[in-house]
Amino acid sequence: MIVTPEMITDEITRHDLLPLSFLKMSAYTGSKRGLRFRLEKTELCEGEGEGEDAPKRTILRCYAWRGRLAFANTPGEELMHTDLEFSEKGIDEAVAYLNRLAEEI
Repeated sequence: MIVTPEMITDEITRHDLLPLSFLKMSAYTGSKRGLRFRLEKTELCEGEGEGEDAPKRTILRCYAWRGRLAFANTPGEELMHTDLEFSEKGIDEAVAYLNRLAEEI
């Protein structure tokens, strides 16, 4: 990929995040403007039922935190998160969410 001047910005853009096909297989972490973030596919149980037979809904969970620690080393109370639709629209919403948080720094 060739980086052009218009691609360099202080805001988190859609190009800063990996595609949905990657997120189906693995979590993605990154940082920009002092904000660290992690996007991951998450299965939530819906309704009644337990175990593997319980109905599930796939979401995109977007975590954000400040500081120098990695996700695994950051205390839970310092993590902010939102749950989004697991789709391209959800990734676009994650970009907006992360930029709102970055503005608050």
